[in-house]
Amino acid sequence: MAHSINRKRRRGEDALTAALDLGASKVSCFIARGASGGDLPSQIEIVGVGHYGMPVQSKGAAPVDQLETGIRSAVDAAERMAGERIHRVCVSVPGRFLRTRRIGVDLEISGGVVTEEDIDDALGEGALIATSSDCAALHALPIGFKVDGEEIFLDPVGLSGVNLSTEMLGVGARHSVLDNLSMLIERCGLSITEFVAAPFAAAEATLIEDEKELGVVLIDIGAASTGFAVYDNGMLIDCGGVAVGGGHITRDIAQIFGTPLAQAERVKTVQGAALIGPGDEHRFIDFPQLGAAGERLRASRADVYEVIIPRMEEIFELVAQKLPDDGMRRSGLRRAVITGGGSLLIGAREIAERALSMKSRLGRPIAVAGAPEAAGAPGFAVCAGLIQHAVNLSSESKSALGVFGQSLHSDKRTTKLGGVEAWLRAKF
Repeated sequence: MAHSINRKRRRGEDALTAALDLGASKVSCFIARGASGGDLPSQIEIVGVGHYGMPVQSKGAAPVDQLETGIRSAVDAAERMAGERIHRVCVSVPGRFLRTRRIGVDLEISGGVVTEEDIDDALGEGALIATSSDCAALHALPIGFKVDGEEIFLDPVGLSGVNLSTEMLGVGARHSVLDNLSMLIERCGLSITEFVAAPFAAAEATLIEDEKELGVVLIDIGAASTGFAVYDNGMLIDCGGVAVGGGHITRDIAQIFGTPLAQAERVKTVQGAALIGPGDEHRFIDFPQLGAAGERLRASRADVYEVIIPRMEEIFELVAQKLPDDGMRRSGLRRAVITGGGSLLIGAREIAERALSMKSRLGRPIAVAGAPEAAGAPGFAVCAGLIQHAVNLSSESKSALGVFGQSLHSDKRTTKLGGVEAWLRAKF
């Protein structure tokens, strides 16, 4: 299936925008209106919100028909709230599927002064080499500029010089991943406006500008995986993910205490913590046993927390191993922001600080007009960032949300449903 990079949409076009976050534990959909012709990306009003919780699966993956039901249900709920129908959605790509590479582009400044067109040309050149041949480009984002060899920390537009050097981060994903996601979305009668890296979206919804400037790592703990995005000097310098998330904690509890997955998930969500407190060894939880009606196992909360803590430590340690190993950049990271459903476990922030040696905080999506209070939970960070990204593109914002959007344009539909289902079972 062919993939191409498109320029931003015209101002005022498609004032109604929609975002879809397809996760392993829930599907979320936001619908928003952006101020048509406005110049500020903050001019967003959420008019529809829908989500569908996925039942806990024995293999950690939902059947394709259940995922389709989730998408249809989330979109339908958002449409009913908005009183509008949508046909196109901006879709997230989980961090574990992302591929990144650093790009350098040198450009001769024809007029002797750097212009917006020069920046666009440099980014366009970088987009052509943003990923390897087996991947499609999602983003081509500037990291830094040099004019005649001198590093520029501000916008270089208007500076005099002969040569403009642009360092960029190319973010992509394998064609097969995007094709399979596209097939699933199209089964629901929707088309994809573009794909966006999920950690990138979550970061844009939760981080403040000073954090990006001083250096920060955003960690989004989902059910099947954990994504991360690293910022320095105000720019995204890396992103990706690891294939361990909150669902693995659920499975650990179910296996060790011999209880159904649904019960393990409830215990984790309602009573779980990653921090043992005074008296927890004297507070007990009853676990119904698999295959033994009426039989229960009693365990102290301390025993349960001792199952949760090592897995939570593993999540942050795996992320730490993925962070940029450049000495100067790594030493400059002093702050972490954790978000996603897994971040709500009591003690998660303390474990993050210990594992990463960084000050940390809980990241909630920045409030947007019209959004219900529940949509401000960490678990909706990706969807909130997606909708901001979509509106920013439609208004031709020059924000750091991204210069290029990835759209699908192809008449090829040769992939069989069986292949999609096998992939979804393996990945979600």
